[in-house]
This record gives sequence, structure tokens and C-alpha cells, in this order.
Amino acid sequence: MKRLITAIGMILLLSACGGDGEQDAKDKTPGAGKEQAAVTTDRPMTQDALVGTYVGHLPCEACDAMVTSIILKEDNTYAITTKPENDTAFSMPLVDSGRFVMRDSILELTDKAGEIRNYKIQANVLKQLGEDGRPLDAPGENHYQFVKQ
Repeated sequence: MKRLITAIGMILLLSACGGDGEQDAKDKTPGAGKEQAAVTTDRPMTQDALVGTYVGHLPCEACDAMVTSIILKEDNTYAITTKPENDTAFSMPLVDSGRFVMRDSILELTDKAGEIRNYKIQANVLKQLGEDGRPLDAPGENHYQFVKQ
């Protein structure tokens, strides 16, 4: 009789400790089923694939263009440097930094002051978006587009 009770107790104990509990815990966490590091683009892209340096041009009234580099790091931080394109004076570039997150096919950069910039992710290109969520447009070829190096 003792063996039967012990056997039933062991069966109950083992069934309570089954692998489904881990899945249940995942399902109860906020945002379960959503991979924040995954991005929906023409082909699936992960955060690891997004990390790197992107270079592009911004319009400039006093110069040909502003060369801008966006550096996305593995720890979800970024740095942006901006410098006039044909700068022969070796002036200091403007530097901005903060944190980034991916939301679907949008890259959201938030600087230390809380200002947010959004970019549409398309393969190895980031296209800067305006406040209305539409791509920014300017005279000149490829302004507001940043290509991964």
C-alpha cells in the first residue's frame, strides 16, 4: 500500500513539474508571442542584422549636404554624427546619442533629451520619417536615406 501511495505521489509530482509550466509562464508575460528584436521588412530582419553603421546625407542650406552616420550598437544604444560634406576646416561633428527600439518595420531613436526620430527599415537602408510618419523628402538625390556600410 505504501508503494502505491508513493508511486501515485511521484506521478503527481512529476506531472506538476512538466515542461508546460515554462510555456505557461511565457504566455502570461506582457507582450508574449511578440519578438521585440524581430522586424518585419521585405525579408525578416533581427536586431543583430540591424546593428551597424549607416551613412547618408541631410540637406544643408550653407553647404552641399551634411554627411550623417548612424551607429546602432548591440546594447540598443546609438550615436549619430553629422558633419558638412566638403568640410576642409576639420570642424567638430555634431554628435547625438541615446537608445533605440524596433517597432515592426520602424526604428525609433530616442535621444537623452527625450526627442524621438523614426526611420523606416528597408533591407540595409533606413529612411527618415517625419512627424506624420511619412518619409522625409528634399531636393537632391538620396537625402534622408542611410545605407548600411
